[in-house]
Amino acid sequence: MSFNKVALTATLLAGLSAASLNANANNASAEVTLQGVITATTCDVTVNGGKSVLNVGTYPSASFVANQKLGSVNMPVTLTGCDAAEEKGSLIVQGLTSIANNNQNIFVSKDSDKVGFMVALANDTVIKSGEGAPVTVATDATGANYSFKVGMGSTTGTPEPGAYSAPILVAYIVN
Repeated sequence: MSFNKVALTATLLAGLSAASLNANANNASAEVTLQGVITATTCDVTVNGGKSVLNVGTYPSASFVANQKLGSVNMPVTLTGCDAAEEKGSLIVQGLTSIANNNQNIFVSKDSDKVGFMVALANDTVIKSGEGAPVTVATDATGANYSFKVGMGSTTGTPEPGAYSAPILVAYIVN
C-alpha cells in the first residue's frame, strides 16, 4: 500500500474515532433517583388489592384546572401480618413529581411531564411526595386499612390528550 493510501486511511479512521467520541461525549453522564425505605414495622403492605394498575378514569382536557386534582378514585391500602402490639406509623407515598409543579404533588413517569396523578388523604387534602396518612394498628389487631383518593392533575389548564401512568411507592413507616 502506498504512503498516500495509508495516510488517507489513518486520517479517515482518526476522523471516525473523533466523531464517535463526540457522539459518546453527550452521554457521558446520567441521573437516576434512588428511593429506599427503612421502617420498624412487621406489617405487610398491599395496595389496590394487589393489582398493579389503578384506573382513575377518563376526563376531557377542558375539565382540568392547573395544579388541582380532577376525579377521586379510592386507592385502598391494607396492612396485614402485624405484631399484636400497638403500632403507630404513617403510610407515605413516594414517587417522581413534575418539575413544572413546585408543590411536588403531581406524580409523573418523567419529571418533565406536565400531566400525572394527585394523591389525597381521606379528607381530600392533596399530599406531596414523601407525605402520607397516620395509621395505627390497634393492640391485639394484626392489621389495618386506609384509602387514599387518587385523581389526575396537570400543570396546565388544557393538558395534551393522551394515556398517562406514573409509578409510586406506598410504605408503612413506624418509628
